[in-house]
Amino acid sequence: MYRLLLFLRRIYVPVIFLALEGLALHYYASSTVHSRARLLATSDAIVARAYEAIAGTEDFVNLGDMNRRLEQRVETLEKELAMWRERWGEAQFDSIRAAADFTHEHIAARVVRNSINRRENYMMVDRGSKDGVERGMAVTSLDGAMVGYVEAVSAGHSICVSALGTQFRASGMFASTGHFGSVSWRGNDLRTVRLTEVPKYAAVERGDTIVTRSSFYFPEGLLVGTVADFTLDEAHASWDIDVRLAADIASLRVVMLVKQPEEPERIRLESEVLGTAEQ
Repeated sequence: MYRLLLFLRRIYVPVIFLALEGLALHYYASSTVHSRARLLATSDAIVARAYEAIAGTEDFVNLGDMNRRLEQRVETLEKELAMWRERWGEAQFDSIRAAADFTHEHIAARVVRNSINRRENYMMVDRGSKDGVERGMAVTSLDGAMVGYVEAVSAGHSICVSALGTQFRASGMFASTGHFGSVSWRGNDLRTVRLTEVPKYAAVERGDTIVTRSSFYFPEGLLVGTVADFTLDEAHASWDIDVRLAADIASLRVVMLVKQPEEPERIRLESEVLGTAEQ
């Protein structure tokens, strides 16, 4: 009892102040309609801020759970998006194969791997010997531009040498004049190859069309690209020509594998006469 009296003695001043404050507020609120309205508006604002503070605290406390749910939702959507992308790719590939009225010498294949940052670049496609693919078949883009050739074949896949390789060689010629030379890659620009050994008396202009010349891997007339720049090699009396590739090899998703009807006979003849087959 004594302690209770001591406690009341300590707090009686604040208690009396709060009681008087309450009476004053009650008197103010009861005095006029205007004062009552102002007091209610003030109390509503205080209560609203209190509720906002409580809601903000609850949101903060529940933030971790909300983030986990969002992460799960994002993961689910990413899986669904990947599934639909795969289905769209399958449908697009099937439509390409169905729309292309090719003979057995043309095989559509999807690129499953494609290197572009090496000195010797290769691509892997999802067609192999069970699909009729053979070593030496030309590889082109869907619009018939030169890409490379098939180097090795397994039952379900094939490795193709890309034109983006310093050891790659092909025979190219001017579509308009027939002057020809050797096509190679210098190892720097992914969209440009070099055409050399074109005699200096051949007329060369920027924009001239370069196509393949009939060779071991490529039939005649496949589009290589267009002349971007050229310089005269005085020592060899020939042109060094930069050719802008028609095919963007770095972005290929689907290619065509092309077999020349006379290829087996050429391989046999060149092997017998020359001991090897040239490109």
